Amino acid sequence: MAIRDILIVIDNPANVSRLLAPAAALAGGSGARVTGLYASRYPGEAAYGDIAGWMQLVENYIEAQRTAAAAAEAAFRGELGAKRLSGDWIYRESDPTDNAIALAALYDLVVLGQPEPEAEPTGALGLRPEAVVLGAGRPVLMVPYAGSFAEIGRRVMVAWSGTREAARALHDAMFALEGAEAVTVIEIEPAGEPTEAGSVTARDVAAALVRRGIAATAQTETAGDIAIDDLLLSRAADLAADLLVMGAYGHSRLREFVLGGVSRGIFRHMTLPVLLAH
Repeated sequence: MAIRDILIVIDNPANVSRLLAPAAALAGGSGARVTGLYASRYPGEAAYGDIAGWMQLVENYIEAQRTAAAAAEAAFRGELGAKRLSGDWIYRESDPTDNAIALAALYDLVVLGQPEPEAEPTGALGLRPEAVVLGAGRPVLMVPYAGSFAEIGRRVMVAWSGTREAARALHDAMFALEGAEAVTVIEIEPAGEPTEAGSVTARDVAAALVRRGIAATAQTETAGDIAIDDLLLSRAADLAADLLVMGAYGHSRLREFVLGGVSRGIFRHMTLPVLLAH
C-alpha cells in the first residue's frame, strides 16, 4: 500500500534537502503529500535576578527561532517545487517533540534527522527523536546526519528478531518492500543460543514476502564478539542496502539505556536511513 501523507520534522533549515530527498524517493510516483513541521518551544526556565535581562534573552531567542522557521519554510517550499511534490507547512511555538508525536497520528510516515552524535545536547528545548519513535505509534524514517540519500528503497535489509516490534516494522515498511528490487531478511542469533522451537525465523519471513511477490531472501548470522548493531550495519554495507527496517526498543527504554542495546547503537552509528517502528 502506497504512502499518501508524510510528515517531515525539521529542526534546522540546513537539513531540509537531506530530509526531503529520501522521503520523496520512498513516495515515488504515488502522489504523496509532504508536510513540513518546524516547532520550537519557549524557554521555560525561571528567571532570577535581572528579570528585564531575562525577558530580552527570551525575546531574542523567539525572534531567532522565527527567522530560522521562515528560512526552513522557504527551503522546504523550494524543494517541493523542484521535486514536483505537493505539501503543507506547519510552524508552532511549542515543544517540537510533543508536536511531532501528536501530529504523527495523521500521517503514514514520519521523517526525522539523526542528531549529530558529537553535538552538544539541546536539552528540553530541542527535538528528541528517540521519544518520537517511542511515542508516535507510526513508522519513523531516521535519516543519518551525514551523507546524501536521494535514492532509497531499492535494496532493503530487514532486521528480524521475532518480537512484536520487528513484526510491526515489517508490515509498516511493506510499502517500501513491495517496490524494492531486493529484500534481505536477516536474523542474528546470540552465540550458543539456538533458535527457540516454534518461533518465526528469517526464512519464514522471506517466504511470506515471496508469496506477496517480493524478491526476498533470508540470512542467519551468529553474534560473536561484534555488537549486534555493528553487525547489522556491516551486513547492510556488504549488501549495498540503502534502507534498514527494524523494530525499536524491544526491551524497555530504561533497560536499553543501562545495557546499551541495539536501538541505541543504531541511533548513534547509523550509516543508512533506518525505518523504525515501536
